[in-house]
Amino acid sequence: MRVFLQTKTMRYSITIFLTLTTLFTLRAQQSVIHYWHFNNLSGTVDSVSADFSVMPSSPFITYPGTGAGFLDDVNDGDTLNLRQGQIDGRGLRVRNPSNTRSLMLELPTVGYEDIQLSYAVKRTNNGAATQWLSYSLDGGSTWSNASPLNDSVTVEVDYEVEVFDFSSISGVNDNPDFMVRIQFFNGSSNSSGNNRLDNIVLEGVSISGPAPGDALIHYWHFNGISGTVSGGVPADYSRIPNVTPSLNYVGTGDGFMDEFSPGSGLNLHRGEGPGLALRVRNPSFDRALIIELPTTQCSGVSLMYDAHRSGSGMLFNNVAYTVDGVNYDTVGMGVSMVSITESYQTFSFDFTSIAAANDNPNFKVRITWSGNTNQSNGNNRYDNIAMFAETTTLSTSVEQVNNERIRLYPQPAHDQITVEGFPGFDFQLVDLRGVIHRVPQERLGETTKLNVQHLPKGTYILRMFSESSVVVRRVIIQ
Repeated sequence: MRVFLQTKTMRYSITIFLTLTTLFTLRAQQSVIHYWHFNNLSGTVDSVSADFSVMPSSPFITYPGTGAGFLDDVNDGDTLNLRQGQIDGRGLRVRNPSNTRSLMLELPTVGYEDIQLSYAVKRTNNGAATQWLSYSLDGGSTWSNASPLNDSVTVEVDYEVEVFDFSSISGVNDNPDFMVRIQFFNGSSNSSGNNRLDNIVLEGVSISGPAPGDALIHYWHFNGISGTVSGGVPADYSRIPNVTPSLNYVGTGDGFMDEFSPGSGLNLHRGEGPGLALRVRNPSFDRALIIELPTTQCSGVSLMYDAHRSGSGMLFNNVAYTVDGVNYDTVGMGVSMVSITESYQTFSFDFTSIAAANDNPNFKVRITWSGNTNQSNGNNRYDNIAMFAETTTLSTSVEQVNNERIRLYPQPAHDQITVEGFPGFDFQLVDLRGVIHRVPQERLGETTKLNVQHLPKGTYILRMFSESSVVVRRVIIQ
């Protein structure tokens, strides 16, 4: 499926039909894997590394071929498709002649599925007016322009956003060798002229993320901590009876933990807001963060947390687990090392293939660090540490949700949406861009009134959370 978006005029067209609910739910779950914003680009370049990547090694964009064409920076980036609080600074200029060259994007997807590529693009008057995209699953040995790339891209003189959905191609998922190639036509042989690209984003759904029906088992939101933390930090919520797991910063040296503001607005649960976060300070080379995660009567375990760093903070998190409380391993995890940037990101870790992690009171996760660990200053900040699992006989006061009992009205809505028959504790509205909007809520039993008068008109996905399920509905606000 190819989706074309032109945000400035709010024009949308979907060339292969997909229900709005499916499309919006997919976008809402996706996270950024690689991102080029080009704001640090300067002069002529042979290759451009990603400005952000969740992978240990950043992928590159190159422009191989023959002839006089080359890459350089251009000082007219755009606001379309921006991520991570970046500004419309610089863009990437792909200069003619481009008919004998191709723009090659390395896009490894290890640990991710439901992949989507998007970028903003425009041309000068003499620039190539058509782009053809193809993809490779084997590092560039063979190429295909089958769906979703069986249509050319018309490049206009004003920035527009092009979006390509690879979710139907299973070979793209969890693939270290995935690449996309852009070729240029209709004006590409001119001696002058260029295409300009900005905000190239690869997004996907973490394979290790919790399934929609998984229950929240343990949760640290840190909104109640104050000052320097001595000893451990108990979980703010635990679903396992008579258990309060703890988080500890063990080791030697001057490193310590304290509160940090602001917290993260990502991965929030149980109606919490982005208040405070936990700051883990350097030196950290001889320390570890130990998270107690007992899984009594639970199976299919996964862990998610938000993290970012200060400018001189630790660059990588190395995650391992123990099933006996003593010996740590990474076997069966898939992703076990993540790159920490200066903006909050959500990271997911999958333990579902590790049988010994199930129904285990001694299960723990350890985070150690690499890069900038010997500094006397610098830190990582953590928020919304959440463990999910399938439960068997855990007692709970929340009954399974009967979807047939749930009523939403009025539709379309104007100032307020009333939800009846759902015993939930959190409601989120997700717009077309995947932005989550939390709205004022008034609850009385199983009836909740959502104040939506401040939201722009449009179609949204309403996500309703209980402790045992997530229910999704489409709503329209006029």
